[in-house]
Amino acid sequence: MVCVRRKMYCARATTLCVAYLLLTAPGIRASTVVEQVEVVVGNNLELPCDVIPPIDDRMAVILWYRDNHPDAMYTYDARNTSLGYLQHNPRDQALARRTHFYPQPPARMIVSSATLQDAGRYECRVDFMRAPSKTTIIEVTVVKPPSMIRVALHTGKTVTFTVTADEGSPLRLSCIVNGGRPRPRVWWTLHNKTHEFIVDETYEAIDGERTQNDLMLPRLTPDHHMTRLACHASNTNATEPITSRLTLLLNMAPQRVRITGLEQPLLAGKSYQVGCETFGSRPAPILTWTIKRPDRLEEMLATEDLSKKNVSRTFHELEVNWTDHGATLRCTAASPALLERTVTNSSTFDVNFAPRLHLMLGRMLQPDGIKEGMDVYFHCSVKANPKVYKITWYHNDEEVHHNSAAGVLVSDDHLVLQGITRRWSGAYVCKASNVVGDAASNTLTIPVQYSPICSSSSTTVYRAALGEEIVIPCIVLSHPPNVTFSWTFMNALTEHFNPFSPTLASQPVPVIPQHERVPGDRVTWNGLVSRLRYLPEKPQDYGTLHCWASNNVGNQDSPCIFSVKPAGVPSPPLNCTVSNQTWESVEVTCGDSGASLGHHRGHSYGYNNPELNEVAPANHPAELLQDSDKPRYLLTVKERLTHAVTHNLTGERGVFSVTGLTAGLDYVISVVRYNSHGRSSNVTLEAFTLRTAENRMREELEGGESALLGVVLGVMGVVLLLAVGAIAITLRSRSRPRPASPANKTRIPPGEASESGTLDHPDLLEAESHVPTAGPYRSAEVTQALLSPARTLDDEVSVTPASVSPTAHLEYLPCEGSESVSPNVRSHPRLYVRAEGHTGQQESFL
Repeated sequence: MVCVRRKMYCARATTLCVAYLLLTAPGIRASTVVEQVEVVVGNNLELPCDVIPPIDDRMAVILWYRDNHPDAMYTYDARNTSLGYLQHNPRDQALARRTHFYPQPPARMIVSSATLQDAGRYECRVDFMRAPSKTTIIEVTVVKPPSMIRVALHTGKTVTFTVTADEGSPLRLSCIVNGGRPRPRVWWTLHNKTHEFIVDETYEAIDGERTQNDLMLPRLTPDHHMTRLACHASNTNATEPITSRLTLLLNMAPQRVRITGLEQPLLAGKSYQVGCETFGSRPAPILTWTIKRPDRLEEMLATEDLSKKNVSRTFHELEVNWTDHGATLRCTAASPALLERTVTNSSTFDVNFAPRLHLMLGRMLQPDGIKEGMDVYFHCSVKANPKVYKITWYHNDEEVHHNSAAGVLVSDDHLVLQGITRRWSGAYVCKASNVVGDAASNTLTIPVQYSPICSSSSTTVYRAALGEEIVIPCIVLSHPPNVTFSWTFMNALTEHFNPFSPTLASQPVPVIPQHERVPGDRVTWNGLVSRLRYLPEKPQDYGTLHCWASNNVGNQDSPCIFSVKPAGVPSPPLNCTVSNQTWESVEVTCGDSGASLGHHRGHSYGYNNPELNEVAPANHPAELLQDSDKPRYLLTVKERLTHAVTHNLTGERGVFSVTGLTAGLDYVISVVRYNSHGRSSNVTLEAFTLRTAENRMREELEGGESALLGVVLGVMGVVLLLAVGAIAITLRSRSRPRPASPANKTRIPPGEASESGTLDHPDLLEAESHVPTAGPYRSAEVTQALLSPARTLDDEVSVTPASVSPTAHLEYLPCEGSESVSPNVRSHPRLYVRAEGHTGQQESFL
């Protein structure tokens, strides 16, 4: 034991000697820093120490001293401890239990749960290996805050939270504080509506443990009501002061009343939460709501006793209307203790509202008595706050603009229509705008009365055969709608000249058209529609019909005109194409199939018009036909090589879906239009079905036979061409040229789609001969004796009249890939023979 203690003593002595030598070495001086530390009893005491060594040096030993004691209270050895030296070595073991030293920067010693005995002077000295020592001196102050605070009246009664006093009387309060080391400072503050300030900070010691501050307010005024008094005590800045707060309440009459929640101007149609606040009343007053509206007596809205609710304001739900503009709202307050003293506040409503409009006609005008040519006046009555900045007029939802040249005069709240016409019939509205919003007036409907007019400005053309009755509708527009109709007829033959004039025949004299009244037994009408049953019995019955109407305003100025002409055969189909070709079906569509009007001699047929009483579009003359004259479509499908007819299809529209075909074959499709008067020239199309594996095998087996057949047909064609050459030259001199086939994606053989002219009457038709268009093939015309008799395509189609000589064509198509053949069709050498007349034709392949 002695040796051990001697070793420890020697080690300490060595440390002290090293430190002494470092301090006393030449050129080495120690540095000292003084710190002030304040801690509250029970908190942790933190003692700082500067341990950062200079550059190229390191810390050796840290020594802690207290109150200038020669022995270190705590030692920390930062050198090599391989000799068994202790790094941490507290001197006082009781202090060691509450002390912990952190040597790493920032180094500090922490003493937990500080007591008053921990106050004093602490010193931390740091010795380095080469540099001078650093000493940190810490002055420690331990503070014990005051323990309790109490406020009492001058009578000694303790008060908390609130203190009640009368207006005009003095108030004395005492604030007593117990404990505190050092002795605490005691002061009073008063907190009004804006800020808190000190009113008294004089205090004195009553005994060793108590400190007191007396507050004296000589006269309480209404400004002291609802103010907050507070007594504070504190002896350190490390903690918040202890405080006792009081609210000062005064018994007094109301001083003033304020109405809240009415942010002028008000908005009509909006609900407001209106509040009435009283000031200076103790206890809470009784509030009464009243309102005085324009041209009405004052009304009581509500009464409320606030003393029962311990509040000083009340609210009332008020819905403002535009009629409340200029009304006065009042709130009256009276204290229950001083009922004879009342205070009233009022507010006058400034209500903003969108325009209130009412549209009316001018004086002496009635909406149902306005006729064309009259001057009409409108007035728009406006009520608005603020004033309107814009008034606009609308007719049938379209804005009306000022146009003096057209007789339209717009002047703010007035609208004048000079010489009104029927186009001004309809609904009128005036609209106004202010900063609140936009508003529209009531709708005023003006039906302008006018004499009848025709619903269509164009001449409608009807086609009818002799002895065929047609129904012609006449539709007019009129107000009032109670109209009467009359019809007149003008013969078309008398419109040009009179062949029986006594003057020379070479100088015809124009004749004024004579209108004949149509018998009334053929005329019917219902409302604004009249129908005429017309029957042309002789050529002189073709002409012009005029339809007249009248009402109580006047007679129709211009009649509705209808032209009746002889019926004829339909025109050929247009724009026919083949599409959607599959292995067993194709589709055929003609371009005019979707239209309701066909083509004939520069006009249009109403073929697909479902009702005869419909009116043709304006500026588009229509030729309307009876059911028997409406054309139908006839489609015939033949195999290209065998000429066998596989399908015959009819329909009202030129759209056909042909099914049940044989895969891998070529077909020739013929499309015509026909009616009871005859049929059009046909349109021929070429089509094919897709091949299957079985068809391709069959073609390989029959390829040789097809080649041999082609050679034979070629030889026959050469012989026939030589035989008929002379005849063809003779017939060509009498023939007229025929338009070329349309160059579209589907090939049409020459002569099939000719646009031949047609006269108005079927008995006056002329025979036409055709010359084929030059192409990559050779053709020749032969007489009818070389061809078989013509064969009709349908039982309903009439044959060629005997008076018309048919023409025949023989055409040789020698090669595949010809430019005149559609690229979708596989070409074969063949002879094509076609005979055609005026209403029929026959074709075949050799």
